[in-house]
Amino acid sequence: MTIRSMGALAALGVMLATAGVQAAETKSVAISTIVEVPQLVETKDGVLAGLEERGYKVGENLSVDYQNANGNMPTQQQIARKFAGARPDVIVAITTPTAQAMASGTSGIPIVFATVTDPLKARLIESFEKPGGNITGVSDESPLASQLDFFREIVPDMKTIGFVYNPGLDNSVSTLEKFRKLAAERGIEVVEAPAPTTNEVLIAARGLIGNVDAIYVPNDTTVVAALESVVKIGEDTDTPVFSGETRGVERGAIASIGLDYIEVGRAAGHMVADVLEGKAPADIPAVVAYERLPNFKVAVNRNSAEAMGVTLPDAVLSRATQVVE
Repeated sequence: MTIRSMGALAALGVMLATAGVQAAETKSVAISTIVEVPQLVETKDGVLAGLEERGYKVGENLSVDYQNANGNMPTQQQIARKFAGARPDVIVAITTPTAQAMASGTSGIPIVFATVTDPLKARLIESFEKPGGNITGVSDESPLASQLDFFREIVPDMKTIGFVYNPGLDNSVSTLEKFRKLAAERGIEVVEAPAPTTNEVLIAARGLIGNVDAIYVPNDTTVVAALESVVKIGEDTDTPVFSGETRGVERGAIASIGLDYIEVGRAAGHMVADVLEGKAPADIPAVVAYERLPNFKVAVNRNSAEAMGVTLPDAVLSRATQVVE
């Protein structure tokens, strides 16, 4: 063997060793959601953006396994088992049912949740300050007090408001309890309309007509999937329809004050980076997004307001960050 060939082999050995180090430094993150709707896709994109800000880039030093359960809980549980077998460095669970499936279907793998309205009621964490266990994350609880004040500004005489929700979702039940309390403080009665499946949303909304001054669609994946049917009822009966997230305004709701889901995901992404850098989820306080991200989106829909017999006040229009024509 010549000195030159020995040098080449040595150089190759260094390259292989370096490649091995780089491979060892690659982190794996598994992401799942129960269903793909725009705000949840934005959440996922925000997680990846947050990770990239912290130096973790897909294709360079980060591998991502993204799985969508297509609204099917047994599928979500299968995905949890898949992740348990793959043992990624961190699991990112988007939505409450996804987080619950991951928490019960995996063991010892760090979990960061996003878009979980009430992680306490869902029994995911022990407290926000000290989550405990192997899970922490970001709550996307709606700024309900601000929303109610905003809706009352648009419909000043509002005394009753309908609440369409899936009673089988912990986050929706939790939102209803808080919404009812805040509405009572403002002299507004909440009339609930349960819709356990998307096919029952239309029936539930129709049952509110004549009994409420407006209808509220919370961040409930079951109801949001059928938002257009609620909007159609509102237009046919001059009943204002409001949504818990601003994407609903693009789909026909009159107005909403809500979170920027890219930013919700970004906050979760930074938590994932903390875990990748050695922190235990139990030592990372969970947060409520609207307390951490106080600049809300303010969206209004002029056409929907007109179709539902509502005139948007100038003060509302002047504050809007998004006006749908």
